[in-house]
Amino acid sequence: MRIIDKNTDFYDYCQNMYRDNSLTFDRTDSFILSKDDLCGYLYVNKYTKDGDFEYLLLQVGNVFWIFLVTINKIDDNRRVKNCTIELLSSWRNYTKKRCLIQLEVISFGWDIRRKLFTCFIPWYQRLGENEKQKVREKKSILLDAVNTNNYQVENKIDKQRVNIGGNEWVEKHIPLLKSCGLASWINPLDIYLAFEEYFSQEKTASERSESVGLTDKERIENHGFDVKISFRGKTKRN
Repeated sequence: MRIIDKNTDFYDYCQNMYRDNSLTFDRTDSFILSKDDLCGYLYVNKYTKDGDFEYLLLQVGNVFWIFLVTINKIDDNRRVKNCTIELLSSWRNYTKKRCLIQLEVISFGWDIRRKLFTCFIPWYQRLGENEKQKVREKKSILLDAVNTNNYQVENKIDKQRVNIGGNEWVEKHIPLLKSCGLASWINPLDIYLAFEEYFSQEKTASERSESVGLTDKERIENHGFDVKISFRGKTKRN
């Protein structure tokens, strides 16, 4: 897969190791997601305290990564100033609708929380290190919840205004992950192949849709045969 973009990301080198120009990723709609940008997307309410944690869900094609994000510092304006990220798990799910790339801050309801913590914890109570360890041990519960769409999206990280010179700004929609803290937890080849698989599936789906509704004559021509000549090489009789 060939990548077209003036910006670079941590997996770009894979295109030189596994050259295949049959697929092209036009990534010119990209923006660099910084650690500060990521912190700004985290969900904070009046009860949130330093040490609380949230979840990030990344999807590329049919590949998913779920991250545990610990909030380390909140300023006086209730804005997250620093966070720590760790990968809980990554997996494939071909039953969910594929997408190019999607990064979301997500949360889980009480039905999931009680399975994780086995006791009643009010939503406003601080979740500390003990609870984080339970999440790590029972992460399969979170995977099942994601696979069945049993979660809530608190914020979508899918756009950013970028200055392209002077007073001209454009909105970009493909986040680059090298600067936000996620790249150190993702195998570059895994995400590169996830993008490649997405474009391959899209190409296959497009070719199939173009063939729908063809006549018998058009199907024969699509397979390289001359409709005036029989398959045995003899001219058809009138």
